[in-house]
Amino acid sequence: MGARTLVVDFDGTITEDDLLDTIAIEFGDPDVYREVDAGLDSGRLNLREVITREFEPVRRALEEVVAWELEQVRIRPGFRELVELSSERGWRFVVVSSGFHELIEPILEREGVDVEIRANRVDPRPDGWRVHWSYGDDCGSCGESCKRAVAEELSGEGELVYVGDGYSDRCAAERADRVFATRGLALYLEERGIPYVPFEDFFDVARGLNGHP
Repeated sequence: MGARTLVVDFDGTITEDDLLDTIAIEFGDPDVYREVDAGLDSGRLNLREVITREFEPVRRALEEVVAWELEQVRIRPGFRELVELSSERGWRFVVVSSGFHELIEPILEREGVDVEIRANRVDPRPDGWRVHWSYGDDCGSCGESCKRAVAEELSGEGELVYVGDGYSDRCAAERADRVFATRGLALYLEERGIPYVPFEDFFDVARGLNGHP
């Protein structure tokens, strides 16, 4: 069996709902969220600008937000089982997110999952959260702060499988050898005639991968 790397988005993919969106609304300013979300849809704002502006109004302590997410956030079924399958098969499993280590790590710890994470970081300042970006802001393909560079780095290790759901997954998914997609990412790929496998949960992903050793 050849080498295989699974690159899996976090917000809206591992989690049932987009955690960044939910926190921006719950703890930030819903009006700002709606404004910048509309800007992203219209192309007036890029993703980096959107996330930056969404989290500037968030002023709660990180501990409070983490306590909230540990009670509220639900994981898409089959996630732990897919991680275990990957370990058994010797596949590399990497969570690649436009979100923040500080919010992702507590959820994975709650789930008893230990995997590699590539994500941004956040400084939860009382005058507004500030994002520290791990990705460059000038992707040669899409021109945004993008996960594609991580996908390209990991693609040298064999087959690259990408699993995602949304806007931030587009460019990296286009670089992958195989894509499992849902929601907005699936619509984007379908409109462009890019092959993908639809999924509802990670059991679907596992079945698809087992069918393609």
